[in-house]
Amino acid sequence: MKRIIIALGAVAVLAAGVVTVVNMTGHGSVATASGAGSTVPRADVEERAAKDFPYRGADPDAVHCPSGLPAKQGAMVSCTAVFGQQSKTMEVTADKVDGDQVSLGFGLLERR
Repeated sequence: MKRIIIALGAVAVLAAGVVTVVNMTGHGSVATASGAGSTVPRADVEERAAKDFPYRGADPDAVHCPSGLPAKQGAMVSCTAVFGQQSKTMEVTADKVDGDQVSLGFGLLERR
């Protein structure tokens, strides 16, 4: 009985696909946080992500984020990066914070 349950679990995992994160740094992408909440504004996060994230040799056509990024090391916002007709989930993280300067890191979630 255990073998059947394990086999069914393995089939479910394979059917769902595997999600991996393709991490690439922003190659020195630094943004400035502002405001009472010390946050990198949404428009700045979107602009930096679109300009500073090379994905297989191509920049995203656009990046859309639901909010800004808190200036706290390890903070993350999940955005949508558009490459032609394809959209991918992009995670933008605050890799390092020095005062109001926030070093950004980027990663894409991909199904494999």
